[in-house]
Amino acid sequence: MKIELRPLTRENWRECARLELAPGQERFVATNVASIAESRFEPHYEPRAIYADREMVGFLMYCPEGDRETGLYWLFRLMTARAHQARGIGAMAVRAALEEIASRGGRVVKISHVPQNIVASKLYQRLGFRPTGEIEDGEVVLEMELPERSGL
Repeated sequence: MKIELRPLTRENWRECARLELAPGQERFVATNVASIAESRFEPHYEPRAIYADREMVGFLMYCPEGDRETGLYWLFRLMTARAHQARGIGAMAVRAALEEIASRGGRVVKISHVPQNIVASKLYQRLGFRPTGEIEDGEVVLEMELPERSGL
């Protein structure tokens, strides 16, 4: 399976807005519609549709934190559509996002999740993120230093 991140466009944003989570997961992540709207008012946000073998299967969003010179980025939205969960898509999409971030000069990436989202916690830690001990907006914060050279 080939995972690709594509920018949201006039042609694909509606499809992204229609992607659904599995029942009960709504409390873990903002809706794609809210995230898309937010990205229109925050020009530094980078919304991405996740494609698996040319089919849209999810959404993520990241942004630089403050001055780009710091190299700090936040990956703050990640969702995989209900019909495509448990196939490793989330992990592959995060790796692809980390590659993009590294190519833009990112050196440190923070990510967060609600404390009850044990699946996200395990996924992020398996990918190399480590808890910082911080809680931001009620969410557990994890962090990863990116290697000097890309190759995640």
